[in-house]
Amino acid sequence: MKRLIILSILLATVLTAGSKVAIVMKTKGDVKLIPAGTKLVKPLKRGAGLVNEDVIRTGKDGFAVAMYLDDKTTIKVRNDAEFLIGGEKTAEGIIKRVSLSYGTMMASVAKQKGKEFIIATPTSVASVKGTEIIIISDPVYGDLFITLIGSIVVTNNSTGKSTTVNEGETANSTPDGSLNVTVTEESDIPDFGEEGGEGPEQHELRFEIEDENGNIKTIVIQYR
Repeated sequence: MKRLIILSILLATVLTAGSKVAIVMKTKGDVKLIPAGTKLVKPLKRGAGLVNEDVIRTGKDGFAVAMYLDDKTTIKVRNDAEFLIGGEKTAEGIIKRVSLSYGTMMASVAKQKGKEFIIATPTSVASVKGTEIIIISDPVYGDLFITLIGSIVVTNNSTGKSTTVNEGETANSTPDGSLNVTVTEESDIPDFGEEGGEGPEQHELRFEIEDENGNIKTIVIQYR
């Protein structure tokens, strides 16, 4: 318990010290980072800090987990996916927005203190206040929003039609404007529990932060 408290304190320190809004908690296989505002593609490793509008891309065998620094909201993404992680710092925390270009993602969202966590795809927008959901997005065929815990509101970009998707339900939103909700079949829920990751037995996170004077410092967090 003490180690978890220390980890939380250190994460809070990192949040106030630099521009980072999230940290990469796990990677497996081919995982790339496209830094915000660039076209540079480089390998992404566990412990890397993420800033607003960084893009993560996973290859055929890729898997990644990113965690927001203010409340431990967690994003897991499977292979063959690409998403942008957005975060605007405020006095109350980070206003979060994720854009999933394609692929399969799970979001475990902490209660957002009156703010909404927005997840956007080429077809839809989901508003989340605190829940656990899975999104499967394909720019051609559309989206599936599977609510595991809590509820979300999904809006189709083509028609502006919105619907609430409660626990145990799945919304299907398509580019032609269709938006339907059905009962979730257990066989339709992708598995995120056995993806493994880089260094599961290691207990050290390293990442860089930039202070207000432009100096780069390396932060090392050791935990169990």
